[in-house]
Amino acid sequence: MKFLIPDFFEIEGLERFILRHLVDISTIYLILSYMTKKIRLIYQLNIARHSMMKSMDARCREDLGISAVQFTVLHVLQEQDNCLMKDLARILMIDKSAITGLVQRMLDKELIVKRGCAQDSRASRINITEKGEEILERGASLVIEANEVMKDGFSKEELATVSRYLDHLTKVFSERKEKL
Repeated sequence: MKFLIPDFFEIEGLERFILRHLVDISTIYLILSYMTKKIRLIYQLNIARHSMMKSMDARCREDLGISAVQFTVLHVLQEQDNCLMKDLARILMIDKSAITGLVQRMLDKELIVKRGCAQDSRASRINITEKGEEILERGASLVIEANEVMKDGFSKEELATVSRYLDHLTKVFSERKEKL
């Protein structure tokens, strides 16, 4: 039995693939559905980010005994030590209640210290501890490995385009005032 595929679905070898493998009609439907779907960038970016962070979180917990978010906080504090909690929340793009719990868990693990702010008695400043620095040093190979995995199979030009695209998204949506 030969299946006719409309011209706009023509892909070299698809008809032969179907006939050679005696693919059933439901599989043909899935193939055709996939071919006609529009690019769903928001979905793809979300799934990619989620998969990457889930993998990084598992590795951080296994190798370092902390979460990927806690590891990120240590990186931020390495660059911006004596950071105000509200600034840390803004950098991480999380709300005040989430930063309070995150900071408390890191205080409990002695990764950071929290001190009052001299300029504002209501504010707190966060500093990385020696233990936090040691964990950052131990985790450096995780970041290098993750970056290598993400770059694998792409040319420098392709990676430059991806980087430019991600910078563009960050800029456009950071500046956007109205809701989508």
